Amino acid sequence: MVFRKIFSNLNNDSELDSTNLVEKFLNLDNFLQAFANVAAKQGSAGVDNETIDDFKQNLRANISQLKDDVANNRYEPLPCKQILIAKNHGNFRELRVPTIRDRIVQHALLNVLNPVVEKSFSAVSFAYRPNLSYLDAVNEVIRWRNLNYRFVLDADITKFFDNINHQILLKAVRKYVEHPGILCLIKSWISVGILTKEKIVKSDKGIPQGAVISPLLANIYLDEFDKSFSDTDWKLVRYADDFLVLAQSLEEILAASAHVEKTLDSLELTLHPDKTLLTNFKEGFRFLGHGFLDNAIFPIESNEEGRRKKEEGRRQEAEGRGQKEERGKKKVSKNKKRKQRNWRFYQELFHQQS
Repeated sequence: MVFRKIFSNLNNDSELDSTNLVEKFLNLDNFLQAFANVAAKQGSAGVDNETIDDFKQNLRANISQLKDDVANNRYEPLPCKQILIAKNHGNFRELRVPTIRDRIVQHALLNVLNPVVEKSFSAVSFAYRPNLSYLDAVNEVIRWRNLNYRFVLDADITKFFDNINHQILLKAVRKYVEHPGILCLIKSWISVGILTKEKIVKSDKGIPQGAVISPLLANIYLDEFDKSFSDTDWKLVRYADDFLVLAQSLEEILAASAHVEKTLDSLELTLHPDKTLLTNFKEGFRFLGHGFLDNAIFPIESNEEGRRKKEEGRRQEAEGRGQKEERGKKKVSKNKKRKQRNWRFYQELFHQQS
């Protein structure tokens, strides 16, 4: 991560772009803005127990020191703090909280990297993007329904954030930025591990949902998946790891589901068997807090709460805010179980025909 020495040897245009990117990244005003972004969330302390108020006591000096540490290869991220949130049936959801300083550096990079990456993302992706929300995704579903795309693959990726392969991710990031210093920073954040009660635990896959940079990295990781639909007549509407694929016939949606499984497999991801189903607008389905049935659409309160947690909660958690215990999920309805069996039936049917 020796930024200054690397910059002194840059010559070509692409490298010049990298220089401009990192110069903007290491700008003092950018780091001050990054602190403001972090402070606005009132996040909790990380493993070093330093709070926002602690850092703010000597703000300008602390920001200058942090920026210089990054620029001169003295900055090293600390492990994330592990927070376990109780769920139903005695299970727990793990939240990984970076330190205040790590969040500031991540936000500083996010401020300059996001505009570079954002303009190349596919229009089928709606989560974690400026000026877009879950309602835009809902409206897109309505648009394709009105164009007679009535067959639907309603899908969810199994433990998406936990299963992101680091090597595949870094390869995807290199399509947007090749500067070794930036790549080293990102690699350090995703591989730093978590501090449990007993030890530091590291893994070669997964990115922390509590990290500021994680939503952008998640969209980068799935960008190849998004773009794989560009030359097909299937319509993808994706919001983070929840997505729909729409087609105009049963045959087409079966082919689309096979394409989804194959493409996700190349990213070392799988569909969640209990949260993925083949359906249509006549049978109805739920997506992003809304119910779809024939030509009707209506909000569903319980799913809306889940959607809000996914959209707002992950953003807040990315700043280190601890979340209250999640409400126990309602039991799967008989109707949903029937649709889950439909998903398995259609998958078996397709594989028999292929």
